[in-house]
Amino acid sequence: MANQFLSKIRVAPDDFVHAADAPVLERHAELQALLSERAGPEVAALFAEPLISRGNDEAAPTVAWYADAVGEAQPLSRLSPAEQDRISAYLSDHLRPLRTLAEDSAQSDLAWGALTTYGADDVMVADGRPFIVNWGLMPDGRGASAAARPAHFEATLGRFMRQPTAAATPSVAPAVAATPVTTPPPAEEPAPRARLSPLAWVPLLVLLLIAAAVLFWLLQPGTRLLPKQPPRITEAGTLDAQNALNASLRERIASLETALDGAVCRADGVLILPDGTTPEGLLPPAEGTAFPEQAAAAPDALLPNKADRVLVPNPDAPDQPEDLVSHLDNRTVLVLAEGPSGVAAGSGFSIGNGHILTNQHVIDLGADTRVVVIGKALPEPLAANVLKASGPLAETGDDFALLQIEAGDLPGFTLHQPPASLRLTNVIAAGFPGDVLELDLDFAGLMRGDAGAVPALTVTDGIVNTEQQLAPDTNVLMHSAPLSTGNSGGPLVDMCGRVVGINSFVRKGPLQNRSYALAMPDVLEFLQGTPASPALTEEVCAPQVRPQVAQSVPAEE
Repeated sequence: MANQFLSKIRVAPDDFVHAADAPVLERHAELQALLSERAGPEVAALFAEPLISRGNDEAAPTVAWYADAVGEAQPLSRLSPAEQDRISAYLSDHLRPLRTLAEDSAQSDLAWGALTTYGADDVMVADGRPFIVNWGLMPDGRGASAAARPAHFEATLGRFMRQPTAAATPSVAPAVAATPVTTPPPAEEPAPRARLSPLAWVPLLVLLLIAAAVLFWLLQPGTRLLPKQPPRITEAGTLDAQNALNASLRERIASLETALDGAVCRADGVLILPDGTTPEGLLPPAEGTAFPEQAAAAPDALLPNKADRVLVPNPDAPDQPEDLVSHLDNRTVLVLAEGPSGVAAGSGFSIGNGHILTNQHVIDLGADTRVVVIGKALPEPLAANVLKASGPLAETGDDFALLQIEAGDLPGFTLHQPPASLRLTNVIAAGFPGDVLELDLDFAGLMRGDAGAVPALTVTDGIVNTEQQLAPDTNVLMHSAPLSTGNSGGPLVDMCGRVVGINSFVRKGPLQNRSYALAMPDVLEFLQGTPASPALTEEVCAPQVRPQVAQSVPAEE
């Protein structure tokens, strides 16, 4: 089974294209063998591997698509024009052999089935390579209509297989004489060609000079009438971020080595670092004295505090603080978007008054996209309206969406705009990564229509490695809390339960992945002019922690 999830589509039972009395999708292995032998492995690799769920009386069938690739998949339609042209040329070159297979009577049913696609975002791109999804399907229950396939093919994959045709050259044939041939009159001498006066070239030269001057003016910075905007996120920006991360990691290693060299273990078993605190940033009590039930810790402690021991103020009950895990559970939501290309899952979080923040790419599935929000603190899945969206990131430098749901009492996160650097601050990433949802029984029940099935929230911890500016208006936090597809739009919180960024993308490296969250200044700028009014604070985090009680070891007799 291929390892990289590409997309998922909901279909009707009659949408499956059949060949030899079986759905073409069930002959994926046979298709791969045929294409590898007759067209080569690169052509075979174009067709994504399907995982079919037949559904039941309540839920429609779905098909999930996978491929051997690295990196998050995007529809071809969302790429830049230059990248779309490159992918289209690749498909044109590699799909051409399938025409020969489609004309072979022994293989035509399988070949035509593979070339029949649903017709919406049927090409996904991951790791710079195209993959065809939704093949073996026809919309509107026309899977059994062989007569409709050619016309449908021309409107879908056929656009990649059209070859330019040379202009027709009219053939000249001798006319058959119907009357006796007569001798044509002698041709007249051509009139002598008039010579142009040198002055006649003056207007043309003047026009050329004017055109050259206008072109020179247009090419000057700041005077272009229709400037082409380059991508906001550049390779230079991400390279700077990588260098900053490396510097941060070296600094982290140095601090750990210093702490290890200067640490002292007291007689009662409490480890004291050179700065006089425990590895969790707690001030130790006097030797022989127990830790208090609640103590102030450092936000940049050498070791991150366990989320279930961190206490967060509860606005509804100030004298009853809640643990950080419950705080995250009650405010982080699963965001499902359903569009023509299928269903996409991402994360989001409440900022109060029924307002949900997420990434633009989570809810952008084209026209007629429906968005639903599911959360532990919600009574049922709720439809969401998109109040504002800005993206995609590579073109605009933004990746934000503000949603509205009918749940004004859903508690919201406080947003933290730090007055100083967040580097080395301990953080928690909360969300619903896709690789976890695939194995979650509650998510499977939710997809079958069980409105009460809420998937478990996934939390990962780490530190802020560096703060980076990828573009003039794009600020990010690079952190070490692991992320994957599905975490997009989820909150990155500090040890006081305040949101410091929105987890948005991952860059995959040869040895490890880099997690990025869009920083709070960009979030607040996006929210300007919207009805959202989240709580905002600049106070430095002073985590309150339940100290871990050491287990006493009975003395040997």
